[in-house]
Amino acid sequence: MSGSDTFVLAKYKCLLYVLFFHQPKDSMVWSIERMTEHYRLALLRVVAGLFVSAGMRSDNAVVKTLPRQVRNGVLLLLRPAESAARRLIDVEARDVDVPDYVAPPKRKRSGAKGTGETRGPRAPQFRLIDPRKFFPEFYPNQRVPRRIPKREGSTEPQIRVRIAGFDGQPDFVIWSEPKAVLMPEDEVNAERVSRRLLALKLALEDLPKQAKRYVREVAKRKAAAPGPKRVPPLRMGLPPGYRRKPIHEIDEILWDCHCLVRQEPRAPNTS
Repeated sequence: MSGSDTFVLAKYKCLLYVLFFHQPKDSMVWSIERMTEHYRLALLRVVAGLFVSAGMRSDNAVVKTLPRQVRNGVLLLLRPAESAARRLIDVEARDVDVPDYVAPPKRKRSGAKGTGETRGPRAPQFRLIDPRKFFPEFYPNQRVPRRIPKREGSTEPQIRVRIAGFDGQPDFVIWSEPKAVLMPEDEVNAERVSRRLLALKLALEDLPKQAKRYVREVAKRKAAAPGPKRVPPLRMGLPPGYRRKPIHEIDEILWDCHCLVRQEPRAPNTS
């Protein structure tokens, strides 16, 4: 760790120490709520900029295609924004009681077909679970997937099959099709990216609702059998989308939200 990184880390530790331990007990809850609201509005400002970049209208319409460079630019900021939103939801869910998990009853499928009524498009749900990271130390018997370097495709047609004619006929030749070169302005599929962006916007607009979903997910994971389905929603270590050298405002927001969720103690369960 370099000297600049150590200085930044010490600065954040001092800031959190002043906010949490140099205030009365009654004002501690107020400061946490104020910080949560501050970062929520900051994330909404970043999401609004992504909406403008993606050309998404205010009526929550999903964009089907985007230029390749625009989609890559949105993905560059979308992943850390989602991680920061999950940490704000975790802080918001601290005051919500964790209920006992009850498995939902299985729905019976009726044999009759639909009545012909069509439902509107369902709003996308925000993902509350961090993408998992593979730790080879926990799986010593499993091989680490080796990355095979991609071969550079030729942009010119090449001969794949050639049969020489022995009866005076011309040779039979099959040519390979040249590999298309993607340009920055080429249109690519962006439905999944736009749905993720829309789900993030809806989640930030209603944090209490997402906190209830988060609490139910925690209760479900506590009742699950030992295994991958029992681990907490937020993964240990650095959050997904973290960058050591910030390139955008979202990087600082993510780090602040990560420090907030690690420093905020969870209320004891008195039930």
